[in-house]
Amino acid sequence: MRPLAGVKLFLVIGACTVYFISFAQAAPFVYSSYFVKETFAANTMVGPVLLANLSKEEAVQRIAEKVNQWRDSANIKIAYQEKTETIPLSLFSFQVEKSVDQAVDGQASPLIVQMNGESLSPFIEKLVAPALLSSLNRKQLEKDIAAVASQLPANPPAIDLARYVDSQKTAETMQVSEAVISDLGKQRAEITAWIADHPTIEVKGKSVFSLTAYLQRSLSPDGMSLLASAIYQAVLPTNFTIVERHTSRSLPNGIPIGYEAKVDKENRDFSFYNPNINSYTLKFQQTGSGFRVTLMGLPFAYKYVIKVGDIEYFAPKTIVQYSSRFKPNERQMKQQGQQGMLVKVKKEVYDETNQLIEAKEVSEDFYPPVYAIEVRGLELGDDLPQDAADQGANGALQSGQQQQPANEKEQEQTENSQNPSEQTPKTADEQNENTPYEK
Repeated sequence: MRPLAGVKLFLVIGACTVYFISFAQAAPFVYSSYFVKETFAANTMVGPVLLANLSKEEAVQRIAEKVNQWRDSANIKIAYQEKTETIPLSLFSFQVEKSVDQAVDGQASPLIVQMNGESLSPFIEKLVAPALLSSLNRKQLEKDIAAVASQLPANPPAIDLARYVDSQKTAETMQVSEAVISDLGKQRAEITAWIADHPTIEVKGKSVFSLTAYLQRSLSPDGMSLLASAIYQAVLPTNFTIVERHTSRSLPNGIPIGYEAKVDKENRDFSFYNPNINSYTLKFQQTGSGFRVTLMGLPFAYKYVIKVGDIEYFAPKTIVQYSSRFKPNERQMKQQGQQGMLVKVKKEVYDETNQLIEAKEVSEDFYPPVYAIEVRGLELGDDLPQDAADQGANGALQSGQQQQPANEKEQEQTENSQNPSEQTPKTADEQNENTPYEK
């Protein structure tokens, strides 16, 4: 009997040991399964939403609330140069539960967003010219728009469609504007040689182009001015912004009025700003006795039309000089006068339906008149002494000034024989240095 009782006692003790060990192991699992919720660890994120210490159900609810708040106030825009379109937020479908299921503890995970690409097409077609639609990388564009939406931004920067155009297929072959200088005159040789060495110039996006910085004194001032005027005429009917431009006192030959850009190596530059993200190319070609400048690149969102207004002319005044060395009633034209000119240039902006959007004045070019200089003989006898003749000249000048008609456009001055340097006629530029017509 004693051995059987020992075996029973051993079995009882073993059973109790197994029971207590099993209970100790199973109790935490049962407790966590039925009494404690499973939550995300610290730093766990889905999109911009922090999910630390949240259960899956709470995480889904939190993300859904953020998405609804975003739909109430957000704006996502696509753009092409100056034109923009707002994308309806109904085009986005957020996969909240799937995003939570794929979330990784302690790490950032994406908020999964699907986009209706077909519904996006009408908004793209409002911005981009039909010729560019086939070159647009739609797949990458939709992917990037969805990526922006997944961060739930309130007002993100507009997505520029120009970034998704295959520039190798379009930018190098599309002509957007051109200008022609028909006669190079004395600068023909140097301009022709320069074009042979520099057939193209790249105008980078979001940057200022300076002609003097690019040329680095490789041309004469007149050659630089001819080149600047042609480039100015080519970039004026665009959305480029003219930063610096100058004009001469007289319009150079071969340059249409309203399109001159005077450049020298010291103080005067021609520069402009390209506000687009894409680059443009200036292409130079010799044409007979002149040359052509063509601007190549993506077409502009709007059409720009340049209109040169009617020219207003200013008759030159005449400066009369009296000299004792001339006989009475003898006259000689010392310098021919040249009439002045004033012209206003306007830029008009049209949309794709040829509706006028904006009209603004871009320049007012003025070329002051060049005075005529006429030398006349004195109205005194030739046998008078020199001093008397000079005195008579002064008297005749004063008398002549008093007897001038009120509407006569002449100015009279007497030549002083004792100090002729003070009466030396000024050049055309010196005469017009302080003219009130100067702009």
